[in-house]
Amino acid sequence: MKRKYLIGVSLLAGGALWFGLGQSALPEGPGRDLVLQKCQTCHEIGFVTRERQTRERWDAIITEMQAYGMRITPEERAIILDYLATHLAPGAQAPARPPAQAQAQAGVSGAQVYNNCVGCHQANGAGIPGVFPPLAGHVPNILAARGGREWLVQMMLYGLQGQITVRGSNYNGIMPAYAQLSDAEIAAVLNYISTQWGNAFPSGQGPFTEAEVRAQRGKNLSPQQVHAARQQLGLR
Repeated sequence: MKRKYLIGVSLLAGGALWFGLGQSALPEGPGRDLVLQKCQTCHEIGFVTRERQTRERWDAIITEMQAYGMRITPEERAIILDYLATHLAPGAQAPARPPAQAQAQAGVSGAQVYNNCVGCHQANGAGIPGVFPPLAGHVPNILAARGGREWLVQMMLYGLQGQITVRGSNYNGIMPAYAQLSDAEIAAVLNYISTQWGNAFPSGQGPFTEAEVRAQRGKNLSPQQVHAARQQLGLR
C-alpha cells in the first residue's frame, strides 16, 4: 500500500508551514484544550488552525490519524470532531495574526519558519523514506533545473498532489498550499532549506526575494498543475 508523503491536510499534519500561530490562535470553545493536547504532541498547532474542512472531512481525518497511532477514546473523538466542525469549518474566519508578528515579517527567520516543518521533513532535512520526501540533497537539484526556482515558489503557494520520486523512493500524497504565508515568510523558508544540511545555491544564484514570491501569486494553479510542472523539470 502506498503511503502518503504528506498528511498535511489532517488533524496532525505537518506537511507544512505556518508558522508561529501558537495556542492563542486556536479559537476558544468546548474541546479546545483537548485538541491542543492531542495535536501538539506531534505537530505545531498552526497546521490545524489554518485548515477549513467539512464535518465529514474532519471525521475522515480523525479516523486517518487514529490509524497512524493517535489514541483517543470515543468520547474524546466526539468532542474533538464537534470542535473542529464548529470552529474550523469552511467559511470560518482565520485567526488574526498578532500585530507584533506582522511588524516583524521583514526580518522573518527562515529557521523559525522551518520549525513548523520538522514533523514531516525532520530537523535534519532527511524526511521519512516513503512517507515524507527529503529536502537535504534534493533542493539543490530543483534549483539547478531550468524553472526550478519558480517551481519551488509555486509549490509553496499552491501545494502539490501526485507521485514524485526522490532518490529512488516514491512519495504519493498531498502537500497543502501555503499561500496564507507572507512573501517574506516564503522567501525566508526557501532560503533556509536551500542552504542547510549541505545544500547550497547553484553557482550564479542568490537568495530568494519577496519579489520572486510575489511574481508567482495570482496564477491560481492547482496542486495537480504544480505536479505536472515538476515533471517538466526533469528531476530524477
